[in-house]
Amino acid sequence: MVDRRKLHISSGVMLVALLLILILPLGVSGRIPAAVLLAPMAIFLYFFLKKRCILSLNAGQVLLLMTAIALAYLMLYYLSGLYFGFYQNIYRPTFSNILRISVPIAVVIVSSEVIRHVILAQEDRLSGVFCYFACVMAEMLTYSTIRDVTTFARFMDFVAMTTFPAIVSNLLYHYLSKRYGMLPNIVFRLLTKLHRYLIPISVGISDSIESFIGILLPAAIYLFIDMLFEKKKRYALQKKNRFATLITVTAVAIMISVAMLVSNQFSHGALVIATESMTGKINKGDMVIFESYEDQLIVEGQVIVFEKNSSMVVHRVVDIKIINENTRYYTKGDANEHNDAGYITDADIVGIVNYKLPWLGYPTLWLRSLFKR
Repeated sequence: MVDRRKLHISSGVMLVALLLILILPLGVSGRIPAAVLLAPMAIFLYFFLKKRCILSLNAGQVLLLMTAIALAYLMLYYLSGLYFGFYQNIYRPTFSNILRISVPIAVVIVSSEVIRHVILAQEDRLSGVFCYFACVMAEMLTYSTIRDVTTFARFMDFVAMTTFPAIVSNLLYHYLSKRYGMLPNIVFRLLTKLHRYLIPISVGISDSIESFIGILLPAAIYLFIDMLFEKKKRYALQKKNRFATLITVTAVAIMISVAMLVSNQFSHGALVIATESMTGKINKGDMVIFESYEDQLIVEGQVIVFEKNSSMVVHRVVDIKIINENTRYYTKGDANEHNDAGYITDADIVGIVNYKLPWLGYPTLWLRSLFKR
């Protein structure tokens, strides 16, 4: 009885406090007061409420599956940038931003999942409902608050981009926490939420598409896990086959995506650096992402990809001359002493380098070396 009283008081206080943070003009980002509120509450509930939840025998498998889904989501999200375009992330991963944004979000995620798990383990329906709405508000607070909504258009954006995905995703998190524990939710949420604040590039995907994915993905995960693990035991063999099929399809999707990326089938392409001519800025073994050239303006100092002597070269433009109405580009590797022989024209240019991914090209270089033996 003591546990139930503590449960009702804790869940009620949490719900009211998060609602106040959501609607009151506190003058700071909602994620910070939410983290300050939820962290001590999570510690209190975890150590002072008894946990009676008996997890499914498939808890470990679900943890691995949710991790795989999160990683596949990240891969597909950033590969979509080859279509939608890449941009400089406005949330630069500086130490200050990490403390101000990433750490509070991580605290909110971990704390809310601990609270969810403990409260659901008590098997009290009313507290479970309170907990659900509190977790929805906590997730909304990691993005924005009601006070940021000043027009009807922004209100609709807030509902569509923040509220609806939070409602659907927390139904999934409640389902998973009750049966498989808090770890699958924590890992999945940390991977899928924090990347946009820790990776210096962002994808130009529209808010409407992200909202659609935020609603569709949790529903799809729920249906898949329910089909995979909640059927009768006589379907155990079929479960294993489905899991193997999932892994196979994911692997094939990864291979096809990488192949299309390397073969430059999108508006962006990738190229592995095989020499040391650009060492310093771009090193051997790095992979560069370049935007396909379509008569964009090129200026001195830009790093471009061009074809010369049937080879792809990544060098910097050091001089531009217009002779007889034809533009000539003179290039040089940063680590080379002299300019490249001759010049190139617009017809030789393949793309303009935007980003580099350090060391990701080494597996490709290793494979190339095997074929040269």
